[in-house]
Amino acid sequence: MQEQFIELDRYNLALAGLEAIARAFEPAAPDDLRTRLIEVLGDLGIWPIDCLTAQDEIAPRLAA
Repeated sequence: MQEQFIELDRYNLALAGLEAIARAFEPAAPDDLRTRLIEVLGDLGIWPIDCLTAQDEIAPRLAA
């Protein structure tokens, strides 16, 4: 896995968002937890390779 570095303010905002999610976790609503975690990652520009459109696809060796 390749390390990535992001601007400190964005990192701290994401960390604060993850903390807020953990503190408000409701075991009866696990789908909401997943959605909120995806939103935090998306705000950082972190998406699974499946989200690429055909025109944006990269060689598999670059995605690994």
